[in-house]
Amino acid sequence: MTDGRAETVSVGSIAEAVSLVARGTPVDRNSLEAELGQQPALIDSLLDLSTTLARWRQKDHERAALLESASELIQVRDTKRLLQKLVDRAKSLIGCDIAYLSEYDPATDELNVRASRGAISLQLPALRVPPGIGLAGSVVRDRSAHWTSDYDLTQLPHERRVDSAVRAEGMESLLGVPMVVDGEVLGALFAANRYPHEFSADEITLLSALADHASVILKTARLMGELAEAAALSAASEELAAAKANTLQRLLEVEEALTQLVLQGRGATAVMDVITETLRAEVLIVDSWLLDSPEFPQEDGFFADTRVSRQELLTALDTSHRTGRTAQISNDERLIAASVASNRRQHSGLFVHFHNSPKDGDHSIVAQAAQSLALIQMNEQSRADAENRVRGELAVDLIADARGLDELRARARSSNLTLAGPWQLLVVQAGPNDFDRIGSHLARLEPRVLITQRSPGLTVLLPRSAHRTRTQMEQLLTSSDILRESLVVVSDTGFQRAQLRTAEDELWSCVRVLNSLSITSGVRPAEDFAPYTAMFGSAPEHVERFMERMLGPLHRWDRRQSADLVTTLRTYFDHSGSIRRTATALSVHINTVKLRLERIDTVLDVDWRAPEYAFRLQVALRLDQLQRTN
Repeated sequence: MTDGRAETVSVGSIAEAVSLVARGTPVDRNSLEAELGQQPALIDSLLDLSTTLARWRQKDHERAALLESASELIQVRDTKRLLQKLVDRAKSLIGCDIAYLSEYDPATDELNVRASRGAISLQLPALRVPPGIGLAGSVVRDRSAHWTSDYDLTQLPHERRVDSAVRAEGMESLLGVPMVVDGEVLGALFAANRYPHEFSADEITLLSALADHASVILKTARLMGELAEAAALSAASEELAAAKANTLQRLLEVEEALTQLVLQGRGATAVMDVITETLRAEVLIVDSWLLDSPEFPQEDGFFADTRVSRQELLTALDTSHRTGRTAQISNDERLIAASVASNRRQHSGLFVHFHNSPKDGDHSIVAQAAQSLALIQMNEQSRADAENRVRGELAVDLIADARGLDELRARARSSNLTLAGPWQLLVVQAGPNDFDRIGSHLARLEPRVLITQRSPGLTVLLPRSAHRTRTQMEQLLTSSDILRESLVVVSDTGFQRAQLRTAEDELWSCVRVLNSLSITSGVRPAEDFAPYTAMFGSAPEHVERFMERMLGPLHRWDRRQSADLVTTLRTYFDHSGSIRRTATALSVHINTVKLRLERIDTVLDVDWRAPEYAFRLQVALRLDQLQRTN
């Protein structure tokens, strides 16, 4: 407009632009300016919307592809076809030039290529990788993903035949992920390109997820193969063969039911219902953290009538974990255990108590249930890891105050999180092995929290809409045993974003002060300890020296003479220096209080009633009381 007023744009033009974005049609700033004119704010919003929708479509495509892959793989019974299916899906998902799968031979410690897609030479399909050679050897040895953007420049051990196959295919960038189930290496899955390529975190995660799914399903296929061999060996007896066929059919039906539960995203409760109904048995799932607890098993719970010891239960689980099969507990054939090994960090336990003696195939059904639970837990853990990663990144950026709030809000909206302050803070001191468990627990208690890991534990931010009173917070945090062994410091105050870094430092200083008083557990309000944090937060190791300097002579006198000077002095200060009220509070004669105060004069040998010295004494007395209480 030439008169200085803002340029207008028609509703039709806006509708057409929004329609293009909604359909996923690629748009850029020039095309939008041609359609809408000079509307920078509107065009920026449309570009942001287009980017977000494209990202959502990509994530949906990847999730759908993984579920479709799991469904296809489960339907394949032939091992050779199964391996080829794995490789085909990997190449399709990653979009790489070459994908191949190598099976690990534990007898020779070698990797043998069993299936490939995209190879142009005859060397790769027949390749055998000796122990410890190349990137493949590192994947098997470390049981973790390895990748390189330039294979020739890697410092990994090389071998003539391996390098020849790599050159024949023209590989330059290579990504490999392990296939591991229950601690057993089954092989490795690889994606390669014939050009330099830096593999992204999304590509590594995607290939790892496919490898995890494929590992568990391949393990199931092998078990089914063993069952089929057993059925074939018993063909000499028609009655036994029929029984085996019925058992196999029953196994297939249960496997199909369990597979559907996994693909539908159902939880562990649904698996328990299927097993309970199929086996006519009682079923219990015990999380890894409870297995490590000395309170497992509870005397009045699932194992009340079994008369088995904790060690017998753990031994059976260890046997199941090592063998990949179910294990009978003690001498009771009706009580069996199966290890649910969903990843390298967690090993839950599945326990089944039959009402009658187990029938043929029942143990295999329990093993299938354990594998389905492993898949469910892996999917839940993957979702939780992704959510926790977003929570952590947002928490770090909010505390650092280094990124614009609009950018953070856009990221938060994609995960249904809110960034509306002020923020309530709490910190949790715990061991590194407990971070994931505590973080997941807090996210379940309050889905709106942001959580980030710090070296001593976790920092947790609650937005304005999730604020709790002191009583509500204590009830929330003590509702489960998960935080029982942890020290939680909570602030009642709501902090603006600019105050978060300082507030977090103050809460961790409070943790250090409490630790110096031997307080390492419980829910503690930060405001109650604010004076001590202010005095000793930067040097908590001074707390003990300060208390010894102020109260040491009195404590030594009390121990030698079986006296009570420290309690008398604390009560005296609590009653504003009134001897009469002190005597009443201690239930002693007033002259007894006077004699004790005179003895304090002698022991301390200073004018302890002077305002400055009295203040220090009162601080030391309160710290001493905190230490003794805890």
